[in-house]
Amino acid sequence: MAGTTYKKKVQDELKDRERRLILKHKFETRITSVKQGKQAFAAGDFVTAIRRYTEYLETIAEVNKLSGIYDVKPEHFHKTKDVTELMMLSHLYYELAKVYDATGKFQEDVVKCLDQFVVFSANQPFQVVNSEMARKHLNKFKFRNHAVFQTAYQQIFVKSRKCYVATMCYGDTHPTTEHLRLFKTWLMTVPGGQVFVSNYYRCSEPLVRWLAIHPRCATIFNRAMRPCLQWFSRGPVRRILGQ
Repeated sequence: MAGTTYKKKVQDELKDRERRLILKHKFETRITSVKQGKQAFAAGDFVTAIRRYTEYLETIAEVNKLSGIYDVKPEHFHKTKDVTELMMLSHLYYELAKVYDATGKFQEDVVKCLDQFVVFSANQPFQVVNSEMARKHLNKFKFRNHAVFQTAYQQIFVKSRKCYVATMCYGDTHPTTEHLRLFKTWLMTVPGGQVFVSNYYRCSEPLVRWLAIHPRCATIFNRAMRPCLQWFSRGPVRRILGQ
């Protein structure tokens, strides 16, 4: 009996070691799956594209001991060291959503992939890049689930805590910054508001980057903008939001 138990323990250990070695190999070669998926996607071979993208996502999920590909989140990665992979993940979820949409059979997966695209886009360094990509695709293509893609585009801004100019002037948690975030959320619900917010992000991010390497200009800009932002958040914003 003891010998049988020991033998089973050894077999289990060997199986676990083999599983870990297989997973290690899959993780080390995961980018190959992505490349093959992109080649298939470009060639219109959507079946292979889905298979390869899913292989990559399943590997990421397994490495992080997650139950499925839709449980993968940005917090499973280092926010600076893994920024390239984070961006790649966001694009893979978006491309998967497009493939599923094109088939016309997997509407639930379209929604789940777009939800992941939003999660991996909002508050990331490449947020503006992804929002522009989504905007251009909305203008260029007529998706089967067009409204779902439109909602995903809007959600990138709604879920983002970034307010570049206000954050630079007041910090991330200042009441003025918070009021302007609420104003941004309100803007997304009114005609023309989405375009305004999109243009704001498109212009403000490069402006803030430029000011970061020109401290004298940044000081002048801050001194000029702080009272304007404070007045706007305390006056018009409060009245608009009914606070």
